Amino acid sequence: MNERELFRFCACCPNPCRRAIPADLAAQRESETPSALSMIALAVIDGELAFDAPVRLALARTEAARACRAACPYDLDIASAIDTFLLRKGLTDEPAR
Repeated sequence: MNERELFRFCACCPNPCRRAIPADLAAQRESETPSALSMIALAVIDGELAFDAPVRLALARTEAARACRAACPYDLDIASAIDTFLLRKGLTDEPAR
């Protein structure tokens, strides 16, 4: 599964992993869930969203995605995929593929 497919799969998932986000986790925002991070990454990949400072900041908030990792029924590691995406995008100005 390539990067785009991985993010699309997560973005379209019904989010059963959310139960794994601890209630006391500071990041209790919809924008920080794995599916939301995946939607943001997809928008950047598809050229619908600029890879600017606010987007980089939003994508860097992976605490909730890390908390969900073990509960993903599809065994996706969105936090690591986002980390790799950020690293690659930070090193090149080329569009993500």
